[in-house]
Amino acid sequence: KVGALAAFSGLVIYGVSNPVLHPQTPPHETEAAFAEYAVEPFWPLYHLGEFLGILLMSAAIIALAWRLRRGVGGVWATLGGAAMVVCASVYAVFIAVDGVALGIMVDRWAEAGPEQQELLYETAFAVRQIEGGLFSIQWLMFGIAAGLFAGAFFASAERPFRLRWLSVMGWLSVVASIGALSFGIVQAQTGYSDVSMAFQTGLYVGVVWVVAVGVLLYRHPEHTDTLGEVSYREDAEQRHMSSRPRV
Repeated sequence: KVGALAAFSGLVIYGVSNPVLHPQTPPHETEAAFAEYAVEPFWPLYHLGEFLGILLMSAAIIALAWRLRRGVGGVWATLGGAAMVVCASVYAVFIAVDGVALGIMVDRWAEAGPEQQELLYETAFAVRQIEGGLFSIQWLMFGIAAGLFAGAFFASAERPFRLRWLSVMGWLSVVASIGALSFGIVQAQTGYSDVSMAFQTGLYVGVVWVVAVGVLLYRHPEHTDTLGEVSYREDAEQRHMSSRPRV
């Protein structure tokens, strides 16, 4: 259940740091966005909050991998957990670029004289493109992780009937994977643009997926095969008892 707590607290911290506190000017409206960033006194703190939220959500996904660790599903889950570690690692670099380097550059741009502003603007714009590339890779890795967990859920749901509810999580993982992969590919192809911002709506399924993971870990903290092993053991004992000759 620690994983469930990490999922919910990570979502709350990220939600407060990004949609609530972070300026909402679209990133491809570059000059307006830079002007808004330059007057934010706590720009690095917003991004550190985002990073903390991502770390907590990643911890929840790793807890999910441990939860599904047995059998064929465990192989898929282990790979999914590894992909999520890579996603969090890329996000750490993204935060260093966006939350630190870009913040410093837009401050210098805003404070510079007219003769230096154009050069500093282009330099900050170059930093933004590095940020956009990292943003693409991050969500590509998230999509890969969700897709691998889809395999884990489907494999874990094959055995006893009472565990078929895991197939619902499998299909939700598929949808979250498609949404994140689609955005990551479009972001890599077009950078920050109207098109990539439209595809960003597909990331909301990933939020729903993380919530579902938290609910799963809270309501069903046992191993996936626990119920199956118990039912198979009980069936075997019943068959053994019924086959014994009566005296």
